[in-house]
Order: sequence, then C-alpha cells, then structure tokens
Amino acid sequence: MKGDLAQAISTAARELPAGQALRLADQAARCAGATEAVRANLHCLVPTAAFERVTRRLVEAWQDASGEAVALGLRAAVRAVEAARADQAVDIVWTGPQTPEVPVRLTRAVLVDVIRSAAERLVIVSFAAYKVALVVDELAAAADRGIDVRLILETSEASGGRLDVDAANAFSSLGAAVSFWVWPTDQRPALPAGTAALHAKAAIADDHTALVTSANLTGHGMNENIELGLLVRGGAVPRRLAAHFAQLMAGRVLVRVA
Repeated sequence: MKGDLAQAISTAARELPAGQALRLADQAARCAGATEAVRANLHCLVPTAAFERVTRRLVEAWQDASGEAVALGLRAAVRAVEAARADQAVDIVWTGPQTPEVPVRLTRAVLVDVIRSAAERLVIVSFAAYKVALVVDELAAAADRGIDVRLILETSEASGGRLDVDAANAFSSLGAAVSFWVWPTDQRPALPAGTAALHAKAAIADDHTALVTSANLTGHGMNENIELGLLVRGGAVPRRLAAHFAQLMAGRVLVRVA
C-alpha cells in the first residue's frame, strides 16, 4: 500500500500544475488522515476533472499515513518534478527560408538525430510519406540495432481520397523489420464528407525525446516546404506522448497491420 501511495503522490506532482499540487499538500497537512470527510471534500479544492481524478487516487491510497507525511511527500515530489522540467530542452525545427533572427535546426537533420537516439522504441507518425530514402535507411539501421520501430501511417482508403497511395508504401523495403499501424475507419469520427484524417506528424524516441512537426515524411516536407516543429528533450512531454500512443495501441484505437 505504501507503494500505491508513493505512486499516487508522484502522479499528483507530475500531472497537476505545481500551484494546485502545493495547495493539495497544504490541505493534506491539516488532516489527521484519510477520513471520510477528507475523501468526500479534498477533490473539491480545484473544480476540474483532472484534479478530481488525481486526488481521488491519492485518498484511495492514503490509508494510515498522516496528513503531514502526505504533504511532505507531495512537496518533495513537486520540487523534484520542477527540477526535471527545468532540465527540459526545447528547440525550434524548421524547413524553409532561413533568417538570422532565430537559430533553427532543419527538419531532416533533427529527424535523423531522433531516430539515432532511440535505445528501445521508436514511434513515427505521418499522414503522407514518399521519396524519403534517407529516413528509410535510418529506420533500417535502427531495426538492425534491435529498436522496436512502430510506424503509424495514413492509408489511401481511410483518408477518403486525400492520399493516392498508402503512406506505408514508402517503407515497404523494411518488411517485417518494423511494424505498421493504422487508425481504422470504424474508429474515426464521421464527418459530413467522409471521416477524420490521421494528420499528426511526430517522432518519439523511447520516453526522452519527441519531435512534433507540421512536416510529412516526404521529400518536400523534409527539404523544400515551409514546415515548423519543436524538438523536446527531457521532461514529461516525451514520456507522456510515448504513453499516449502506447495506450492508443493497447486499446486498439490504433491497429497493427504488419
């Protein structure tokens, strides 16, 4: 049970804004323990669904610990999370005309770096893909290193005519070295004309690095178009994105096709 409480405190520190988590700690310090009154009222401190979910998990795990002990744990966890977030680095990623005002990194080079930085798992998401031999070579090298490479790509059928060919065709030479995932039509919201599109573009290495970009995995997207993205290294964002896609896969919102 102590492990459950430690996990609940850690979750509160990570998922709540620091001010809300510290307010929760202040209130917990005034409580002798997780009484029925605490269980009924603690989540009302901040009227949001996220705060209610986190605090309910906390009081369920609270059990016999004192309020002071829970408050101390929360305050320490908040400081640790803030220190980790301070270590996070965010860079601008760009394809297109350059200016001297903002130093930027080119999309193609950043994507290669993200692929090479993966130690266990690599998730690539794109709407369109073609003429990206360099990316194919880098993914093949990653698979050869034993990386679990997962490609989440749009299909011509599900796109409602927006794509002429499946994006996965660009990576057919990789065969079984990687896995291909799609967003099935029956999982998509219906629109007046067709269905929603798988339009996200991202590359996530393990839980430490994430590239989120407007650029498709195409020659023009990598080299000529005006495309903008952010590279996030460290902190909570890459971990949460990795967990988000893992849950979509586990829940079969995204389905493996090869």
